[in-house]
Amino acid sequence: MSLKIINVVNANKPEGEYVVLKTEEDLNTAGYAVVDRTFDMNGKVSNEFRHIFVFPNLKIKNGDYIFLHTAKGTYSSNSNRAGTTTHHLYWGSGDCVWNDNGGDVASLISYKLVNSVKVPPVA
Repeated sequence: MSLKIINVVNANKPEGEYVVLKTEEDLNTAGYAVVDRTFDMNGKVSNEFRHIFVFPNLKIKNGDYIFLHTAKGTYSSNSNRAGTTTHHLYWGSGDCVWNDNGGDVASLISYKLVNSVKVPPVA
């Protein structure tokens, strides 16, 4: 797996929500997407892929991070403490993606499911 979700920060406003991903080799993000899945009280999927973010054609290096912000914004990148690059991408939503009570699942997909992380409740 060359790209992996490592954390989801849940919030009660789009400006506070983001998904953190890390690369494990040089890659192009084209063909990847982050989606959410919501479950009912019995654990059954209630909204499969309710929201989807399709990554742009972006070449990134091994060890780089991607912060996928729920809110609107413009792509930027910066050097980080690890000595790699952090890329800031924006979903462009005026609404929250993740359920404030937690329980959603953030999934990274390409041609098959790559990685899922359960979203925690708002802190």
